[in-house]
Amino acid sequence: MQNLRIEILSRDEIRRIHEASLEVLDSVGIAIADEEARRILANAGCSVCEESKIVKIPSGLIEDALSKCPKSFVLHGRDRKYDVKMVSDGSVTNYINLGIGTRVTEYLGRGQYRIRDSTLADTADFAKVFDACGNLNWMTQPSSALDLMTKKCVRTLHEVNALMSNTAKPILPDPNYQYVDSYFEMMKAVYSGDEEEARKNSFFIIGGTSSSPLQLDVPDCQLMIRGAKLGMPIMTMTMEMAGTTAPVHEAGTLVLHNCEALTNILLAQLCMPGTRCLYGTATTNFDFANNTAPFGSPQAALLSSAIAQIAQYYGLPSITTGGGSDSIHVDVQSGHESTMTALLTALSGSNNVFGSGLLELGMSFSLEQLVLRNEMIDQEQRILRGIRVDDETLSLSEIMQAGVGGDFITMPATVSAMSDVQTDRLFNKSMYDEWADRDSKDALERAHDRVQDILVNHRTTPIEPDARKAIDALISKADEKLKE
Repeated sequence: MQNLRIEILSRDEIRRIHEASLEVLDSVGIAIADEEARRILANAGCSVCEESKIVKIPSGLIEDALSKCPKSFVLHGRDRKYDVKMVSDGSVTNYINLGIGTRVTEYLGRGQYRIRDSTLADTADFAKVFDACGNLNWMTQPSSALDLMTKKCVRTLHEVNALMSNTAKPILPDPNYQYVDSYFEMMKAVYSGDEEEARKNSFFIIGGTSSSPLQLDVPDCQLMIRGAKLGMPIMTMTMEMAGTTAPVHEAGTLVLHNCEALTNILLAQLCMPGTRCLYGTATTNFDFANNTAPFGSPQAALLSSAIAQIAQYYGLPSITTGGGSDSIHVDVQSGHESTMTALLTALSGSNNVFGSGLLELGMSFSLEQLVLRNEMIDQEQRILRGIRVDDETLSLSEIMQAGVGGDFITMPATVSAMSDVQTDRLFNKSMYDEWADRDSKDALERAHDRVQDILVNHRTTPIEPDARKAIDALISKADEKLKE
């Protein structure tokens, strides 16, 4: 079988989750903190209680909003060779990192690590390494520049500038609604001031979350409203924790997630019909033994996989967690959890799997983990392709030609298939003597060497001088305004 797929949910189970979600939105409603969002929803026909701020949404509005969402679209790179396909049929899997953390896990040598606060330089380094990883398609802002916290500057814009300057791949910037207009102006600068070009070929995507259970805060709403009005793709990102902010049963958590995600999508479509939407989640379980919300748990993988299927049911491109780890540093746990979660969600047809480079339950990142994930993805993608069975691959003519005791190594079919053979650069595939003679390094040490090589030698597609000047001026103006 080719293009392997697994189903966590049956179609009937998805239908029941959908119908339960519509019932909750219509009868219980959802609290909308933002006045503008409540007005938009009221004008569309929702029942709004201004005292409680609860909005009850008729099912027909949800169905209508879903019908307006594109089933596929392209998220453009600053360099168009990095354009990314967003599809709703499970045929394409993209891989992304996860943000926004506040720490960096540095590898100092065998068994030695240092965990420290992240800086602006780390943001730039992460973007550069990400840019060099061929299996990583678009990126989120990985960390906060905590070294700028005490300085009189607009930290968010400096962080986005560091990302843009070091990768030409698409970017999800810091979800700070106050600067969505500035993000758009930075894009316009790259497109020589052409607003229509920036709208049509956005290389930024705007992400909005929710405040479970059943609440959208002002920032959540304004990200959807401002992003949609500017024609930028938007991403819903729910963050339920089963057992605390959501029901302990996964099915109930899926209903709650769906209510919040659908409300975000409805708001975007009411602002700008046809808005490009990603249906996404960082939903997980709550670990009562450790009082944490893990990213590397089996429950998190199952929830993400189920949500990928729900997105396909709606005809929406999806983004789900996978590829991250709860381990403090790069080790056996990080390898196991990142592969388990990424492979399961990809097999479920997730269009975008995000978490590469993530450690410490989402609080820190590791450049070594990032390049290791880049190589793991090669192997995961090979599994996804499955086994093709047809007249060519049954190889009857080759078997008859070789006969008893023959070999196949020089046959044309073997030579032409060499490209499908995995060529691991970081993982060992040699016997001990050859490994010892070569370098005696394990995968983590090789990953560290790879990171250092990228940081010294990799160059991304540069921003044109006029655009660079305009972006710098925009940031300087924002900094000066902050000082007033």
